[in-house]
Parts: sequence; structure tokens; C-alpha cells
Amino acid sequence: MDFSSVVVQEDASEVDGELPTVIGGTDGSSPKAIPTIWSEVMRFLTNPHKPMILALSRPDPKKNITTLLKAFGECRPLRELANLTLIMGNRDDIDEMTGGNASVLITVLKLIDKYDLYGLVAYPKHHKQTDVPDIYRLAAKTKGVFINPALVEPFGLTLIEAAAHGLPMVATKNGGPVDIQRALNNGLLVDPHDQQAIADALLKLVSEKNLWHDCRRNGWKNIHLYSWPEHCRTYLTKVAACRMRHPQWKTDTPGDEVSAEVSSLNDSLKDVHDMSLRLSVDDKASLTGSLDPVASSSGEPDVQDQVKRVLSKIKMPETNSKEYEGVKLENVPSKYPILRRRHRLVVLILDCYDSNGLPEKKMAQLIQDIFKAVRLDTQNAKFTGFAISTAMPVSETMEFLKSAKIQVNEFDALICGSGSEVYYPGTYTAEDGKLFADPDYASHIAFHWGYEGLKKTIWKLMNPEGEQKSPCAEEDAKSSNAHCVAYFVKELSKAKKVDDLRQKLRMRGLRCHPMYCRNSTRMQVVPLLASRAQALRYLFVRWRLNVANMFVIVGETGDTDYEELIAGAHKTLIMKEVVTKGSEALLRTTDLRNDIVPSDSPLIASIKGEAMPEEISEALKALSKASL
Repeated sequence: MDFSSVVVQEDASEVDGELPTVIGGTDGSSPKAIPTIWSEVMRFLTNPHKPMILALSRPDPKKNITTLLKAFGECRPLRELANLTLIMGNRDDIDEMTGGNASVLITVLKLIDKYDLYGLVAYPKHHKQTDVPDIYRLAAKTKGVFINPALVEPFGLTLIEAAAHGLPMVATKNGGPVDIQRALNNGLLVDPHDQQAIADALLKLVSEKNLWHDCRRNGWKNIHLYSWPEHCRTYLTKVAACRMRHPQWKTDTPGDEVSAEVSSLNDSLKDVHDMSLRLSVDDKASLTGSLDPVASSSGEPDVQDQVKRVLSKIKMPETNSKEYEGVKLENVPSKYPILRRRHRLVVLILDCYDSNGLPEKKMAQLIQDIFKAVRLDTQNAKFTGFAISTAMPVSETMEFLKSAKIQVNEFDALICGSGSEVYYPGTYTAEDGKLFADPDYASHIAFHWGYEGLKKTIWKLMNPEGEQKSPCAEEDAKSSNAHCVAYFVKELSKAKKVDDLRQKLRMRGLRCHPMYCRNSTRMQVVPLLASRAQALRYLFVRWRLNVANMFVIVGETGDTDYEELIAGAHKTLIMKEVVTKGSEALLRTTDLRNDIVPSDSPLIASIKGEAMPEEISEALKALSKASL
């Protein structure tokens, strides 16, 4: 909202606006023109000049209007000092209104009659949206008070609007008004169930003029805290404070090893080949000028000497050319993954599992065919890296690749345990060949991750009391790790849907990613910041990859996180008839995939699962040209 026009005004009769002064006619002069809604309200009141207690809400039982009316009706000092105005939406016939709203209005009319509040309470039938500012102004001119007595108020926008018009407030202590009062300091908070407390707070503000003026002034003074510029500043400040929890990543350092030096040397030599076109050979050896084309082409000795002097001032890396002669870039060990220098990344996410949750044999052949397909494109093959993303733990992934006779070093990255761990073969590797998980990723996803408490809660939710003898799930210790709680699904018919499970976990203050995987034989829970899709996003940010040059290859179905992997700015190739059965039936009761994944997106293509490497290569080439 824009509150730039709101300023703190001095308390004077012209500003406070005693109603007789505003409407005129009390000193023999002709009455001034007033807004229509003022006339509509004042026709209910015997003495419209008294301070107005204003309540503005729909006639919903949760808004607690009837308790406010009882508090007003049973407090004689308050009735003598003030009027009550109830703006309860628009109505033509109460009988035509919905049950809850009609009930509230009927109760209001009965209470007005019970306490004989005729002439003290205004309840107009109609008002326009454009009338609302005028209603606030009318209450402020009478030195009134705005009240929100709702049982629970999620935010309280009307309190902010009232403060901007110079109205002190009385509000419920349940919900958003607590924060608003803390920021504006322009009123009092009450228990909405305590009728006497409501009457006392209203009487206090109406009768104590110094307090009323202080609240009015504070509201005007602090209302800018709810403007858009201030909101943006607060949001960015909070974001900046949270930033420190992320690792301080380094993607390139002078201490990088041989591969980086070879790369930088090659780049430097390329620059030297064209240096003669850009160098200046004046006495200052500037690098921004150019050589005399005639002299340089003639090859005169003095010009050549000047070029050599300039080149000698360029610091070249100290390398032994014999040491690197014949060394292939892909085979050079490095402190950092070669993934960071890839121009393209092909991610294999084929959830082909049998009824026991073990990878099917055809998955190995598919991986080999995809390797061949990518290498058919000789122009891009050397700049293309591979990653595999799976629900299996790293130990099972390594066993599968070994049984399929696929070298693990063929992959630049392994995303294991449904996105709970990221590995870089060739980097973070022990002498015995054991892989170490990316510590930065582990630190990143550990945010708000309570392993032990979550583990106990999941067990109770999956195995309710009375079903302990035949549990729905049993712990899968082999698939579990520090950031993944894994279970065997024993009885699929008793398994809860992911949406239902996620809702129950959130109600207990546990925010995480539960998912079914491996042909519905496993249920795994990973941190909120972890998942296979989140792991891919991490690779983009961590290693500065181009999302548009990432190709995700999936089946027609998969684990319950399948939907997250398809949609996005990356390219997706769906291999049909590859995954015979996935786990998506356990995601939710209603199939909403068509609402989440665009079926006509140019970034999504499909191909037969039995396609030859040449066909896969052509499909990837066509996808590389696609754009939104």
C-alpha cells in the first residue's frame, strides 16, 4: 500500500474535525455538502456528534460482532459517551442470505431491540467500496475508535486502513493484530471472548482524550512500516540475514590442479595468436592500441622486438609442456569436478525397478544406448557431461553400475537416496575408490532437519496403534543415511498417500519431502531443501551450469517426485514403454499431472523406449533447438 500521503498532523479543531464544524449549519450558516454514506449512517443516530465506535466486516460468526454488541449494550457509560456503527457488508433481504450470515444479522437486530439501542447503533444495508475511506473519515472526525473483535484474525488489513485515517484501534489478541499493534502502537488488544474487556478497552480510548491522541499520532507516525517500499526493505534484510547459512562456495581458485592450468594455458595461447592485432608498441607498451599494419606486415626487426617486449610483460603460467603433452583433459584429476566446465549435462532418471525394488536389466542397456547417442554428436560430445539420479543409495548404485559393466567415472555426478546425497566420481574419492558425498550439499539440506524426531513420527504415522503386529512399513537401514529416512513398504494397501502424509507432518511442525519410490517398495523422507529436483537446481547454482542446456531423460512414470522433474526450463526427453510401473498412484487421490506439467510444452519431447542410439541422438538435437 502507498502511505506516502499520510503525515503526522497537529491536534487542532480543524484537523480533528469536530463533526459540527465539518458539516456546518450550527452557527446559522448553510450546511456543507457531505458524502452520501455519512448521511446514510447518521440517519440511524439520535446524536451523530458523539464519538463513533466503528466495526467493519462481513456478518460472519467468526467476526464476533454479537459479542461486541453485547459489550456495548451492557456498558451504560459507553452507551452514554459513544455511538456504535456496524458496517456488515451489503444486503437486500436477510431471508435470501446464507445461513451463517443471516443468523448473525438476526441476532444483531434482536440484541438492538433487547438493549433498546435505537438511535445508538447504525447498521446501513448498503455501501460501495469507494465509500469505505469516507466511513473511516467519519469515525475519525467524531474522535471515534475502530474495533476488530474477531475470534481469530489472520492479518487485519482494516486495522491498517483505519490507522492511516487517524483512528485508534481495539483489536483481538489472536492473530495478526498482535504484530500490527507491536509495529504501530496505536491501540489496545483484548480477549475476544471477554465481553467486559472489550467494553473497558473501548471506554478507555473514548474517555481518555490524551490516550486517544497518542494512539492517533503513533498510527500516523508508524503506518509507513506497512508500505511496499518498507516491506521490500524488511524482506531483503531478512533474506540477507539468512544467506549466511549457505556454504561459502568456491568454484575457481588459483590452487586448482592440472586440468585448470592446462585449460587456462590453452586459453592464453589462443589469445596470443591474435595479440598482434591488438597490441600497441609505444614506449608504454599499452594493450589497448594497435600496431602499424604496414610495419607489422613487413616483419621489420624493430617491430618484432617491440612485440616480444610487450609479450614478455604478460605473466604466463609456469608449466612444463612435456609434462602435459598428450594428456587428455577428461582424465586429469582435479580438486573440483569437471562438471563445472561442462556446457551441457544429460541427466538419466529412469525409475525401472522390479517388484522387489531392484533395478531391471533393461536400465543398463538404456544407459549404454544414451551414451552412444550423445557421442554420435561429435561436435558437442566433448562438452557434454552425464549425471544419474536415483532413489537407490550410493552403495546399490555402484553395485548396479558394476554389474552392468559401466564405469562410474562415466558420470560427472551421482544423485542418490532421492536427492539426499550428491557425489562426484573422480573427485572426493578415497584411495580404495570409496566416494564421499558433497559436504556443501549436505550442509545446505541440513537446514531444519530433525532426524531422530522425524524418524519416530514417521513410524507412528505409517504404523498406527493397533497395527503394530502387522506393520505397514519397516525401516530400511541400508537405504537410510544422515539425510534420508527409508522404509520398506510391506503392505501397499495400508500405505498413506504422500499428500496426506505431508499434511500430517506439517501439522506436527515437521517440513520435509516424503516420497514413495522403487516401484512402490520403498518410502523415503528427505529434508525440505532436498529432492532429486532440488539436487539438480543445486548443481546449476553450485557449478554455474546453464539450465537451458540440461537434458533430463525420464520414463512415462516414476517415483512420486516424477512431476517435479519434468516441469521447468530444462529440456525433458520422455522414453515411452520403459518404466512399466511407477509409484505415482501413491502421490495423491486425484490425478493432477495435467494441471502441473504442460503437455504441449516445446521443452518436452517423447520417443519410443526401444529407439536406437541414432534416434535418441536426433531427438536430443531437436530438443536443443527448442525454446519457450
